[in-house]
Amino acid sequence: MAIVKFAPAGSPLNNIFDYVMRDEATEDKLVSGVNCSPESALDEFRFVKKRFHKEDGRSYYHIVQSFSPDDDLTPETAHEIGLKFADYFPGFQIVVATHVNTNAIQELICKGWFLPSNTYMTAAHLW
Repeated sequence: MAIVKFAPAGSPLNNIFDYVMRDEATEDKLVSGVNCSPESALDEFRFVKKRFHKEDGRSYYHIVQSFSPDDDLTPETAHEIGLKFADYFPGFQIVVATHVNTNAIQELICKGWFLPSNTYMTAAHLW
């Protein structure tokens, strides 16, 4: 069974992407972008904030989804679950990275703070 934690977003935007997508944790695979490209996510997140005049304040939410070592999951299946979880935040820029460097698989999700469209936003979108 997975545990989901919304971690404090205390790091600057450029640091979180370095952490989430680091090669030693992801084995240079299983990194996906939703409404953005992982390779240019930092620039894309910054562009959207600037374009909509939202440059101050929070930049992202850091979400960690941890699976039990007892769960019979492959990294690929865990990554699919992470992408399905991202579906709960339609319209947002999201980077999903599967970390396999510990005994428990983790999905690290960096979700943009700002919704760059005219989509109706509910309180659920904020978390």
